Amino acid sequence: MKKTLIRAISFFLTLSLLTGLLIPFASAIEYEGVESMTVDATAALLIDLDTDQVLYEQAADEQRYPASITKIMTALLTLEAIGRGELDLNTEITVDAAALADITKDSSTANLQAGEKITVKNLLYCLLLASANEAANVLAMAVSGDIPTFVELMNQRAQELGMAGTHFVNPHGLHNADHYSTARDIYRMSKQAMTHATFREIVSTGRYTVPATNLSQPRKLLNTNGLLTSAKHYGYTMDGTIGIKTGSTGEAGYCLVAAVQKKGHTLVSVVLGAQNPTDSRGNVQRKQFTESKRLLNWGFTNFSDATLLDAETYLQELPVRFSSEASHVVVRPTQSVQVMVPGTYDPERLELRLRFHRDVASAPIEAGDILGTVTVIYAGEEYATVDMAAVSDVSFSPFMAFVSSVNTVLGNIYVRLLLLIALALVVVGLVRRFQERTKEDRRAKRQLRQQEKIAFRQREAEARQQDEAQAKLEKEAREQQRKEELLRRQQEAQERQAKRAQEAQERQVKREQERLEREERNRQLRAEREARQAEERQRRQAEREERQRQAEVRRRQEEEARRQREERERRQRQEREARRQEELARRRQEERQARQREERRRQEQADRERRRQAEWERRARQADPARNAPPQRRPSPPRDPRQDSSPRKKQGRRPNDRR
Repeated sequence: MKKTLIRAISFFLTLSLLTGLLIPFASAIEYEGVESMTVDATAALLIDLDTDQVLYEQAADEQRYPASITKIMTALLTLEAIGRGELDLNTEITVDAAALADITKDSSTANLQAGEKITVKNLLYCLLLASANEAANVLAMAVSGDIPTFVELMNQRAQELGMAGTHFVNPHGLHNADHYSTARDIYRMSKQAMTHATFREIVSTGRYTVPATNLSQPRKLLNTNGLLTSAKHYGYTMDGTIGIKTGSTGEAGYCLVAAVQKKGHTLVSVVLGAQNPTDSRGNVQRKQFTESKRLLNWGFTNFSDATLLDAETYLQELPVRFSSEASHVVVRPTQSVQVMVPGTYDPERLELRLRFHRDVASAPIEAGDILGTVTVIYAGEEYATVDMAAVSDVSFSPFMAFVSSVNTVLGNIYVRLLLLIALALVVVGLVRRFQERTKEDRRAKRQLRQQEKIAFRQREAEARQQDEAQAKLEKEAREQQRKEELLRRQQEAQERQAKRAQEAQERQVKREQERLEREERNRQLRAEREARQAEERQRRQAEREERQRQAEVRRRQEEEARRQREERERRQRQEREARRQEELARRRQEERQARQREERRRQEQADRERRRQAEWERRARQADPARNAPPQRRPSPPRDPRQDSSPRKKQGRRPNDRR
């Protein structure tokens, strides 16, 4: 039986796990007439910053790792400390070596060094633009003295902001299994941070140069938010972006909180756990930017601005009682309701539900008195509930209050019946008395009434004297009681003053002890810091000497390499020169051979020309016997070889002859 039960429980647990894996992370808010939206990330949220209206949510309350988005809380606490006067933007902070202890080499940094002096403002730029982890530690120590105390302050502030699903372990967001938050909590934190002008200025800056410090040249910082600037990531910018922060670790994925202003509204998107896959061409797809941009465009495209309720609109007249100047009072909402509605605003889909505290208001009423509430409903969804207040004053009338009371009393059927019975009895009594009374009886009765009046006045005077005596005694008793009360209060005041003086003295002693302890702790910290600085200086001196030695060795090696390179280049030049001489000699030999071939060709051509001429003369002598006699040959002048190309030779050249 026990095994069967265990197997059944295991089966149901496995089934529920598989069902959870098959079900999407969270269903988004569905709007009539608006295309559904799904974000390729583990959690997402889209909210109108001006009205806190949620336009889209996906696993918004599930705990996720926030990575460097944690630095928003670090910046918020720093700016709040500045607001309390504990710090100043121009306060110069010395970087403690303890702030660099937990910073890994592969994490984002601004290369701050121990002993470097830098202002709070420039640390905030390093924190929010370059996402420098060591800057977060330096600011935490500047605000609270040490990092654990600052982390406690982070969690306390998170609870004050209603971030129930958040727990911080460090001020920078490097991975820790106990360091988590939710998309909705991140929005609450970001909204609070955006109320500070300095924060808005920093997160909306694309590039910033940190001036030179005692240990560093000027630093050029680039904002990591691809929706704001292409300085770090190209091709993702979106018009209207005003911030705010990125974050990424291997466990958290790629995260982004972005704020964009368009159409009179500021939308804030939170995308957590996005991935950066590589396409077939080897290009990285940064989905924390593409999905945020797609979500924001979806919000601005599918929602329009609408004023569902105007604070200047008169809603209804409410009846008023106990007043002679007005029978009704006009009410209107105490504030406007301006939201983003899905699609195009349609007044026919607006519904206002008025609820009054009473069906009839009672005077007196002052302008601004809350008389009820109005619930704003659009397309079946409730957007807000606003108080309704009176527009004008309505004064109180005692007479109308009496008349109203009488009317209320007379409106009761039993009261009317009793009045009729009493009236009938009075009429019967009057008639009977009128019949029985005579003139003498009336006179006697009149005298009796006068005597009774005199007696009544005497009794009234005696009672008045007794009342005055009693009042005098009561007054004396009250005066005595007042004196005793005054004396008791004076004694209590003296006791409280003595107690406050004692508490003040104790606080002074405690503050003095704390000051001494703080000074002792600071002295120890300074001694430790000086020791660390001395060790750091010795280490740097040794590193400098080692670098100089290595530089000297490298210089000698480079000098030897340069000599070898020059020798190699000299040999290469000699070899090139030898090859050039050989090439020149070969070309001259070829030219000489070409001239010889040309000369032989010319001689052969001259021989052919002489043979052809002799053949022509022989044929001519055979045709004319008179010319058979041998001609007398004249001595010919010496031939100039340059005349071989004379026109005569050209005329005797056959078409098939080639040079």
